Amino acid sequence: MSTRTPKCIRLKTIKAVWQTLTINEPLPPYLSTSRKISSSQDVFHLFRYLTQETKEHFVALHLDTKNKIICIDPVSVGSMNASVVHPRECLKSALLSSAAAIVFVHNHPSGDPAPSREDLDITTRLKECCELLGIRLLDHVIVCEDSHVSFADRGLI
Repeated sequence: MSTRTPKCIRLKTIKAVWQTLTINEPLPPYLSTSRKISSSQDVFHLFRYLTQETKEHFVALHLDTKNKIICIDPVSVGSMNASVVHPRECLKSALLSSAAAIVFVHNHPSGDPAPSREDLDITTRLKECCELLGIRLLDHVIVCEDSHVSFADRGLI
């Protein structure tokens, strides 16, 4: 059985590829392997690119014990107003990457960042699973073009 992280984009790999393909261009700051996530605003800026998508994208951000990014896992792509999310799929690569903490992020193509009933329900399930596995769930952030909603900032985690 392979111990490779499935479909998880490790920042160290991105850095090596970037340096191979570019000449004397620094790695963009948002892809820095030393980048520390300290707020929902950091998450919003990192995943702002999702606001241009026309379908819901659900992504897991794996962090080490100091909240530095280990890798980014694109968990699922759904429809215009839904994304199928299962805790097993969300946490499989987190275990393989030895993540100490995790942040879930998804977009609302509608432009309304308010959490739906389904968003609240899956976050509750993910929190329970994370606790069982010993992975800290730091936040679930919904991003839209001009704003975001953080479950942690709202006291929902």
